[in-house]
Amino acid sequence: MNSKAVLIATGSMLLFPHAGLAADAIVAAEPEPMEYVRVCDTYGEAYFYIPGTETCLKFGGYLRVDIAGGDPNGQDTFPGGGGDSWFTRSRFNFRISTATDTEYGALKTYAETEFERNDNNDIVTDLEIGTIELAGFLVGFVDTLYTAFTGDAGNTVNDFYDVNYGDFHQTQIRYTYDPGNGFLAAISLEDDSDPSSSSVDDADEPDDDYVPDIIAAVGYVTDPFKARLVGAYDSSMEEGAIKLRLDGTIGNLSVFAMGGWNTDGDRVNNYAQWDGAWAAWIGASYVLTEKATINASMNFDEGGDIEGALNVAYAIVPGFEIIPELDFRNKMDEKGGPDAEDWGGVIRFQRNF
Repeated sequence: MNSKAVLIATGSMLLFPHAGLAADAIVAAEPEPMEYVRVCDTYGEAYFYIPGTETCLKFGGYLRVDIAGGDPNGQDTFPGGGGDSWFTRSRFNFRISTATDTEYGALKTYAETEFERNDNNDIVTDLEIGTIELAGFLVGFVDTLYTAFTGDAGNTVNDFYDVNYGDFHQTQIRYTYDPGNGFLAAISLEDDSDPSSSSVDDADEPDDDYVPDIIAAVGYVTDPFKARLVGAYDSSMEEGAIKLRLDGTIGNLSVFAMGGWNTDGDRVNNYAQWDGAWAAWIGASYVLTEKATINASMNFDEGGDIEGALNVAYAIVPGFEIIPELDFRNKMDEKGGPDAEDWGGVIRFQRNF
C-alpha cells in the first residue's frame, strides 16, 4: 500500500470513528413492565391479587373505644355486673382473608387478631379466629356452631349478662351444606377442653374428655325471613341444649325472637349457659335515617333474670360510628350487694376499615 492510500484510510477512521465499531454496539434492554396490584372482585369487595399469584387477599378490622359505667357495666365486670364505677376498653382488631380458586371450589383462610387494653392494664393479645375452608368444610378456631348459626342476641353493645346464648370459641371440624336456595344444614365436632370457656361449676366434672362435643343445625334463610334451629351435646356433662330463632324484616324494621332449652335445667353446660330450663331473647332494629339506627334487646330465663339494652348507632361519617347505650339488668341485689342498682350505660366509638 502506498503512502497516499494509508493517509486516506487513516483520515476516514478519524472522520467516521463509529463505522468500524458498528458490529460491536451494545443495545440497552427494554424495561420489563411493572406489575401493579390487580383488583380481585370474585370473592367480594376489597380483595386484590397477591402479586405473582392467583391468590386473593383482603385486609380489614376496626379500632374501638368503650367507656362504660353503672352497676351492670362496672370496673372489671364489663359485661358482668357488680361494681358502681367506670370501665374503659381500647381494642384494635385486625383481619386477614385469603381465597384461591381450586378444582374443589374456593380455598379460603380467615384470621382475626385482637390487641386489647382494659382499664389501662397490660395489653392482651388474642387470636380470635383462625380457620381454613374448602368445599363446605371448615377447620380451625372460631365460635361454636351452636352460637354462630343463630347469631348474636341483637345489635346492642351488651346483648347478654347472665342470660348467655351459648359458648363461643372452640377448635372444630365443621361441614355446611348450602345449595344456594336458602336451605342450610351444618354439623360440627368441637373440642371443649378449655375449662375457662365453660360455665360448668362442678369441679368433679372436668370439661375435658376423649369425646368431642357434637352440634347440628338446620335453617332456611332469605332476605325477609329466617328460621334456624340448632342443637348441641356437651359430652363431658352428657347434657345439651336446643335453640330456635326466627327473624323477619318489614321495610326499615327488623325483629327477631330466640328461645333456648336446657336438657337439665338444674345445671348449666357449655351451651345452656343460663339459669333454669329455658331462656328467651328478643330484639329489634329500626333504620331511622341513613346515618342512625335504633337497636333494642331483652333477655329472660327461668331463674328470673331480666336484661335489656337500648342504643342508637350513629354513623358520623362512613366507617366511623358512635353508639350510646342504656342498659338494664335485674337481680343486681343478689349479684352486686344490697345497695346495687339495676341501671348502667356505655358509649362506644368505633372506626371500621
